[in-house]
Amino acid sequence: MRVLSAILLLMVFVGLAIFLTFTSSWGAIWTSQVQETPVALAEEPSPTPTPDWSGKFAVDILQPTVLRAAPAPAAEIVAVLRRGDRVALSGCAADLLWCQTEEGAWLLSYMVGDVPGDLPVLNASGLTVRDVRDAPTPTPEPSPTPTSEPTPQVSLLQLLPTPTPTPAVVETVALDAANLRAGPGTEFERVGSVRSGETLRLIGQLADGSWYQLENGAWIAAFLVEPPATELPVITIENGE
Repeated sequence: MRVLSAILLLMVFVGLAIFLTFTSSWGAIWTSQVQETPVALAEEPSPTPTPDWSGKFAVDILQPTVLRAAPAPAAEIVAVLRRGDRVALSGCAADLLWCQTEEGAWLLSYMVGDVPGDLPVLNASGLTVRDVRDAPTPTPEPSPTPTSEPTPQVSLLQLLPTPTPTPAVVETVALDAANLRAGPGTEFERVGSVRSGETLRLIGQLADGSWYQLENGAWIAAFLVEPPATELPVITIENGE
């Protein structure tokens, strides 16, 4: 009986030793796997910084606007701003037609919101800043006394009819892809199309400025092109044309 008890006690100790051995081994293996597997943390995207307009002459863009490398309609296009964009100005030309951004590009002043009254005035030729309040008032020169001229002799050439002058052409740029129409309205037949950024040659406009006529006779809506820098002659459309 004692021998049997001793054998049972020995089997209990052996079983306990085997249990502890396997438990410790698998525990060590599991612990090493957990420690060696890093936990990947999701990186949050950096928020887009909001421009700081404090201390700047910032204005709102009212309609699609072309930025040019110089204050001239034929100057190179460097960028295009959309309606609702905001831009900081460094000054405007003395005639207030062109304004310069802080990056050095130029845009037409009537394409933006209210221009700040204290905005510096730029001399477009030398691009130097001067204060309009300190600008000297030009002294008017006295008108010369008219002198009597001899009566001109009428020649045969002066009696011939004067040829009709060729209308002046003003170049501008298409702000977006657009259709060309046979007349000033969407009810007229489509006669062609233009691409965004394409140079157009204008010769006239409607009295309300809503449509422009191209050199080839086609018409395009005014909001689809950059407003011309010079005034175009008014074209009258008769009823039934």
